[in-house]
Amino acid sequence: MIKSTEVLERLRDLGQPRSIPRGSSLALEGEPASGFWWVLNGQVTIHQISADGRQIELGRFCGGEIVAAALAFADAPFPHHIEALCDSELLWFPRRQAWQRITSSPELASYFLRMLAGKCRLLQQRLRSLQSQTLRQRLLQYLRALAKEQICHPDGSSAQPARTSGAVTLTIASKKDLASQLGASPETLSRALRQLHDSGELLVEGRQVTLLDEH
Repeated sequence: MIKSTEVLERLRDLGQPRSIPRGSSLALEGEPASGFWWVLNGQVTIHQISADGRQIELGRFCGGEIVAAALAFADAPFPHHIEALCDSELLWFPRRQAWQRITSSPELASYFLRMLAGKCRLLQQRLRSLQSQTLRQRLLQYLRALAKEQICHPDGSSAQPARTSGAVTLTIASKKDLASQLGASPETLSRALRQLHDSGELLVEGRQVTLLDEH
C-alpha cells in the first residue's frame, strides 16, 4: 500500500507553495473549488456559521493531510469556510493537472479513494454526534479521542498526552476554539466542563484537563 509521503513526492512538482498567515482564509463559502491543499506545516480548519451566529467546526487538518480534494474533483463550490489556525505552509494543487496525474496511476487513484472514503466516514460520525449527542457526551468523546492519539495544537506543534496511573492529562485549546469544534458556545462549554469536574469525571485546571480512570 502506497504511503502518504510517496504520494506527495509523486505529486510535488504540481504543487504551488503557499504561506498562509494565522487567521487568513484559504477559501470562502460559495467560491469555486479549483484545486486542493496539502498541509506541510501548521493547521487548517473547515467551519460553517450557524443561523444563530455560532462557528461550527467540521474538521481540522495538520501536517501531512489533504484539504478539500473531494470538492475539487467534484468541480463544486466550497460549502464552507477554510481558514489557517496558525501560520501554515501548504502546497496548492490545481484540479486539472492533479486529476490527470492521479487517474493515470492506479496506486495514486487507490490512495485517494481510500483517503476520501475515510474523510466521508469521519464527517458522517461528526454530523451524527452533533445531531444526537448532548454537549457533555460530545466533550467526553472528543477528549477520549485525543487521549488515544497524538495531539495537534493550533500553533502547529504536536505532543503525546501525559499518562499517570490510568489518568490522562491533556492541554486543551482555548474555550472559544474548543467550543467551535464541538458546535457550542464558550459559555455552554464552560458549564459542561464544570459539570464533568463536579461529577468527578474530569479534573479541570485552566487549560489542563485530566480524564480520570482512563485505561
